[in-house]
Amino acid sequence: MGVIYDDFKDRHAIVTGAGAGIGRAIAVALAAQGARVSAIDINQDGLLQTAARSEHITAMPCDLTNPDALRATVTAALRARGKVRCLINNAGVDRRIPFLQTTAEDWHWMLTVNLDHQMLVSQLVAPEMDLSDDHAAIVNMSSSAWMKLAGNLAAYHTAKAGIIGLTRGLARDLGGAGITVNAIAPGRVMTERVAETTTEAWEAETKTLQCVPKLITPKDIAGAAVWLSSSAASTVTGQTLIIDGGVV
Repeated sequence: MGVIYDDFKDRHAIVTGAGAGIGRAIAVALAAQGARVSAIDINQDGLLQTAARSEHITAMPCDLTNPDALRATVTAALRARGKVRCLINNAGVDRRIPFLQTTAEDWHWMLTVNLDHQMLVSQLVAPEMDLSDDHAAIVNMSSSAWMKLAGNLAAYHTAKAGIIGLTRGLARDLGGAGITVNAIAPGRVMTERVAETTTEAWEAETKTLQCVPKLITPKDIAGAAVWLSSSAASTVTGQTLIIDGGVV
């Protein structure tokens, strides 16, 4: 199971994008720490599979691009499970669109599905954070893709780079209350979706690009998210932890 922290038992954690992949791994990892997890995602079937991993996980289906629905879902989570020890803003989608073919609708949708909800959920949760031990945490999921100049991802890069700006701004604005705010920027991660289409050549290329020739899994990201949420990282804030095997 790894390290068990004293910070999470019977305390509330919210994880967005918990219906699969990295979000599911984080929800399961926090539940293993004893947290009561509100798992939010538009993918209802995936959420049910996540919730089946632990009795401590509650599935809360929601379209995070709908602000009214998101407010209602977060309010329901707070009412049901109380103040929040940690918030993991994980939900997001990547889509390759050549820049000259990117429409205004494409651009705004990419920002909405990757960036906007992180601001709104953080704004809703920050006043309701559990500071009984003088520390609560927000962890925002970015990506290392924008740092590597990957092609046909201008809108996605803008959103994920914006998350770093949001993280640093919130670190300053919320730090006085004892709330740390950090970001994680994963590289190539072998999620369920990636595993369905991956090839031996892609795996070999990934290992060659990385300093550490090991495929990164959702559990690797989850371990970092739990640590950043714990009191062990109570003086770490405004930072971006790149987990890409040493590519960037």
